[in-house]
Amino acid sequence: MKKLFLTLVCILALTAGWAQNISYGNYHQLRQPIPMILDTDFGSCTDDLFAIVMLYHYIEDGLVDLKGIIVDREGDRNAVLVDVFNQFYGHPDIPIALEHNGVKNPYDFIPYSRLVDFKNPDGSWLYPRSIDPTKLPEGWKFYRKLLSEAEDHSVVVVAIGMMTCLSQLFESGADEYSSLSGVELFGRKVKSVYVQAGHFDGNDNLSGYNMRTASAAAAVFYDRLPKNVDLILSPTNVGEMMDYTSADILTDLSYTDLNPIKTVYTDFDCEVGQRMWDTNCVVNAVLGDGEYNMSPRGWVRYVDRDQASEMIFTPDPDGNARYHLPGDTYFAEEKVMDIRRHTRMLPRASAYSIEAPQPQLTGAAAAQWARERLVQLTDKYLGAAANTLDPNEVRFLFRPLGYTGTNAADFREAEQLVYDHIFDRMVQKALREGKKDLTIVMGAPASGKSTAVHELDLKDSGLICDGVPSGAGSLEAVIRKAKALGMEKVTVVPVYNDVLSCLQNSLTIGSRTNRYNGVDQLISAYRAQAGQLTDLRREFPDVAIKPVDCSHNSGVRPVSFGQALKWNYKVSEADLDKVLAAFLTAVNNGEIGLGALRAAAGDLYAIPGLGTKGKALAGEINRRIDEKLQVYVNR
Repeated sequence: MKKLFLTLVCILALTAGWAQNISYGNYHQLRQPIPMILDTDFGSCTDDLFAIVMLYHYIEDGLVDLKGIIVDREGDRNAVLVDVFNQFYGHPDIPIALEHNGVKNPYDFIPYSRLVDFKNPDGSWLYPRSIDPTKLPEGWKFYRKLLSEAEDHSVVVVAIGMMTCLSQLFESGADEYSSLSGVELFGRKVKSVYVQAGHFDGNDNLSGYNMRTASAAAAVFYDRLPKNVDLILSPTNVGEMMDYTSADILTDLSYTDLNPIKTVYTDFDCEVGQRMWDTNCVVNAVLGDGEYNMSPRGWVRYVDRDQASEMIFTPDPDGNARYHLPGDTYFAEEKVMDIRRHTRMLPRASAYSIEAPQPQLTGAAAAQWARERLVQLTDKYLGAAANTLDPNEVRFLFRPLGYTGTNAADFREAEQLVYDHIFDRMVQKALREGKKDLTIVMGAPASGKSTAVHELDLKDSGLICDGVPSGAGSLEAVIRKAKALGMEKVTVVPVYNDVLSCLQNSLTIGSRTNRYNGVDQLISAYRAQAGQLTDLRREFPDVAIKPVDCSHNSGVRPVSFGQALKWNYKVSEADLDKVLAAFLTAVNNGEIGLGALRAAAGDLYAIPGLGTKGKALAGEINRRIDEKLQVYVNR
């Protein structure tokens, strides 16, 4: 018993010691770091960004000795971007090589290599760099140098890009680094190669995007790969299950002021179906086969058919190839959470968080909280915003403060502050992309503005404002600010709907989002639309006005400016009776959640113009709400 106790004490002591020195992976046995070469097509898909960040942490944990990074996507920017990451994450000495004779102008899913052109207001680089890309060695040549210096059968290659540099290596002959051919050198020095490729789920044998893009090069690689080198493939369908969303990424980066991944996800449209494919090769190469479900051994044959190229796997216990088998959703989520842990290990973290729940903050206190976190709040919003700015979505940034969707008035000051900051950033982003047009969609609450944005196909606008914050002069203020910032064309799309349809839409939206406009606020905002078009034309004669009519939710119908001037924003006594009767029906039918009943109703007696019937309906609504809430309390 005493011996067991001492053993446990030793284990705990060792574990504690490791935890102090190893930031991640401390449950793995301490060992010599793996000599590794990373071959990546940095600059298009974002999974490469997370793969390289994970490698930095593995280096810091003593698990990897990264000999060099080879960029197999042509373009100086791509190599400079790798250097930017090396500098930012504290590994400036990792050597870099660049392919100069590969695939010409490959498709950029996300052209985030333009990040290297971003500058501070004083003209300095937003992200420092240290290399001259014109002086970098050629990728395949650099392979020869690194391999010639390595011990036999020691190097692990992680190839998460195209096979261009590797195929050029395989076609190379003796040089100043080695008398061996490229194939011989690879076979002598490399222990294993991890490749993101294939699709072995039984439905098809397609080779995957990286292979198809440079299919002839891939054919050379698989045909000449030495049979003594282990080949471990991570098929497309495995990473396809691992969805690290933009919202989660920016949540994980919300406590840092400046980070290149954060800039990628706020300044480029990353909502293009990105998944975590490449990270699986890195994790397997470093942490071992226990991290994945592995296929039996076999051989891989590559069939070069350009974009229809296939990879055929034939089982054989003597084969050199294996591949990852897809796991269940729990397995996929576990892998994504692993990546998220690495994302959160950041240098230069901010003291502020926008995710941690706070004591209830409203009014000026909420505005002060937002003022101290403007950059983080803006970055989080931009991650999934594309080119659309919606005040309703801005308010949801205040959920840690107690915003529920029904108490918007408590956050007006904070909303305006954050909206203005996001607006500035989105205008700057549009101008960088050469787009100088702003479209503002205006109208009463729940009149159909978002539907109009979708139906009118406004996605090519530099910036779409799906509504503006409430308040006198806010529309005019947004237009003036846009022009001052450099927007040359402003289009306003007024959207009209009848007040009863606006109520019905508001209730539908509320049932889905718990975001309600009180009936009193709805009526007030509806009436406030009167005269806006006349004022807009008088103050901004150069602004294009393209009205649409969504009356009775019967579709988005463009109308003339003259027709729009006839829109009726007067809410008569009879209209109010219909609105309150419809709301009472919704209350009686249980269409509104109990927690939102009060907020959805608002102060009904404060609505100007109520007649005798309207006051009676208001009283009945309040009585029914009281009854429902009392039943709930007495349960």
